[in-house]
This record gives sequence, C-alpha cells and structure tokens, in this order.
Amino acid sequence: MPTQDEAPALFEECRIVRAHGELDTRTVAPLVRALAEARAARPGRLLLIVDLSEVTFTDCSILTPLCEAWSHCRARGGWIRIVYDTHTTDLVFRHTGLLDRFPAYANAQDAWEGRTADAALRLTASALLAAEAHRPAEDDVPRRTTRQDTS
Repeated sequence: MPTQDEAPALFEECRIVRAHGELDTRTVAPLVRALAEARAARPGRLLLIVDLSEVTFTDCSILTPLCEAWSHCRARGGWIRIVYDTHTTDLVFRHTGLLDRFPAYANAQDAWEGRTADAALRLTASALLAAEAHRPAEDDVPRRTTRQDTS
C-alpha cells in the first residue's frame, strides 16, 4: 500500500505512486487514493509510474484503478507504466489479457525510458508448469551405486 500521507514523488515530468505489502479488496484503497491524487496533481499531459516492486501479493482488485488511470493518462496525451517483478502481479495481468497494456518494468528509470523488463528473464506460469511436468519423478532418477565384491 502507498505510505499514508505521502504524496506521489515527482520524477522529472512524471508522477510516481509506490505501493507495498499485499494488495487486495481490503487493502487497495490507499493505492486508489494515491492514483487519484497523482492524476489530479497537475493539468495537461500526465506521465505516471506505478511502482509495485515492493508488493508481495496482488489480486484483480488493482485492475479497475489501474485501467481507470490508464484511460485518464491516455486521454491527457500521456501514459502509465507499472514497475513489478512478482509472479502474482504478472499472472494478474497475463490472465486478464492486460499484459500488453501493463508490461513489467524493472525500475522507475526503465519505466521512464520505456525499457520493459527482459521477457526472457520472466518465466510464465505455463513454462514453470511445463518444466515441472517434464522433470523425472524422484523414483525415476537413476542412482549411482557402488558395486560391492561378493566373492
């Protein structure tokens, strides 16, 4: 969650909203407020970075406020970029079809410069499951044995 009573930081022309901890229907309100404050902070073009790098868990409750902010930023000739590196956040965007709208950025500087996180470094849930499915069961792994002389 964004720190209480902390205004989003100014990053050159860009507003940054930071959240931490778990984000779900019970805890998303501070993020919603921080996004609204960032959008209201200045007129004209709006560039917004939402830093979720310290979020440990999220569910779909972040989607409505992020999509509203996305629409608002685009209507004002700007953009919104999301910093995240957790598997659960990636899954929320991937399974709702919003990964193209909200690709991962490694940090605020990369988001500012438009450099998305390297997709090769991020494993999808299906890749993880496929790797697990092809891993031999522990009982099927050949074991090295020592031959003992029985003479």
